[in-house]
Amino acid sequence: MKFTVGKDPLMSALQKASAAVGIRTSISVLSNLLFTAEGGKVHIMSTDLDLSVRATIPATIEREGATTLPAKIVPSIVRDAPSAELNFERLENETTSISAGSAVFMLRGISADDFPPFPSAVEARALTVDQKVLKTMLQRVGYAASTDESRRVLNGTLLRIKEGRLTAVATDGRRLALVEQDLESVVEESFDVILPTKAVNELVRSLGDEGTMWVRVMPSQAIFETDNLQIRTKLIEGVYPNFAQVIPSQAAMRITIERELFMNALRRVSLLTSEKSNTVRLNFGKNRVEITASSVDVGDARETVPVKYEGDEITIAFNPTLLIDPLKYLVSDEVTLEISNPTSPGVIRTDEPFLYVIMPLMIS
Repeated sequence: MKFTVGKDPLMSALQKASAAVGIRTSISVLSNLLFTAEGGKVHIMSTDLDLSVRATIPATIEREGATTLPAKIVPSIVRDAPSAELNFERLENETTSISAGSAVFMLRGISADDFPPFPSAVEARALTVDQKVLKTMLQRVGYAASTDESRRVLNGTLLRIKEGRLTAVATDGRRLALVEQDLESVVEESFDVILPTKAVNELVRSLGDEGTMWVRVMPSQAIFETDNLQIRTKLIEGVYPNFAQVIPSQAAMRITIERELFMNALRRVSLLTSEKSNTVRLNFGKNRVEITASSVDVGDARETVPVKYEGDEITIAFNPTLLIDPLKYLVSDEVTLEISNPTSPGVIRTDEPFLYVIMPLMIS
């Protein structure tokens, strides 16, 4: 293996490809990156056996081949390289020479034969989706997935393809986030997949704002692929709960609030919450909401924000973090909070196909 590649595209590829490197693993080769030079391109891949990421960049290849190199060291060498191009050459005994200008590094690697291969995409159901659309959908719901390992099926995001529509849902039992989008490609078959949170985070981090991508779904894994990036993930097995039944069908009160104003006020007031008292109260009156927090250990905070509301006065309490989470990822100027009483779920809606169900806290 011998090739020459540009420093900047190589650094960008390494940042993407390093995402699935095995951090705590007894299998040495999983701590390495697989470099494969073929057909005028270099593929760089990492895997932890659950998630695999492969980035591809153009290169001048003098001799095709493959090897694996330490994931902790290669990015540092490339980042500090004194020239705009780097030369890689695999020598004997899996030693690879990396040269940049007058700097030469000799790295000991592990044979590419020891690296787990990508499983073949057999029996795959395929569709195309806009990268920005998928990235935005996952961003707006992924934070709501559970971290409780006892409910494994909730430790990820549900993607549902049905009747030409893509739905993304995540819930941890205390809140539920849902977003929908019409698909441009025709998908006749309906199916569900549950993506692990690590895969969701990597897709949000790596996907661009332009171009489409292929999504291929198999019985136990899914592949997300663009021209220069491929992400493969194992899927979470099991049947996702019927999320539709937790969405309130109607609400007694609807309050329209400026999103950023509301979010920033919640952040300020929540500074005076504590682990023992992680609660903010929302007291709604005519065209205003008073947001309060009180903690014996910390103190009290109060802020009033204007809203569009003409109904009866009502007080409801929420976990401030769970209330702020969706507001961070929305772009609408205003959101609508729907509530019926202090003990029923609240629903946040926008002018986009998004909704967020949040359970209230008991008011002492």
